[in-house]
Amino acid sequence: MKHMELTYIKNETETNQTRLVSFKGKTTRFDLAIISSPAFNPDHIVIDLNKNKYSRIQLNTIDKANYVEHAFQYNEMEAEDFRAYVKPLLT
Repeated sequence: MKHMELTYIKNETETNQTRLVSFKGKTTRFDLAIISSPAFNPDHIVIDLNKNKYSRIQLNTIDKANYVEHAFQYNEMEAEDFRAYVKPLLT
């Protein structure tokens, strides 16, 4: 097999902050990773470690109608718990 020259559009290493958060909502346990980085600012990458879903979220998008429900496939009650616990962590 020939060695092929690879061209990257972007290839950077960056320091980020990862916060691991677990909590029990009214009906569901949540295990999340919240990643903050200057590259994403003002967004945060939130990963639901149980559902293997993720989304870029910021304070002004977390309250958008059906945003959290769609991104993480949560029902209304799960989304309400998610917002209550995660919103204070996005500051």
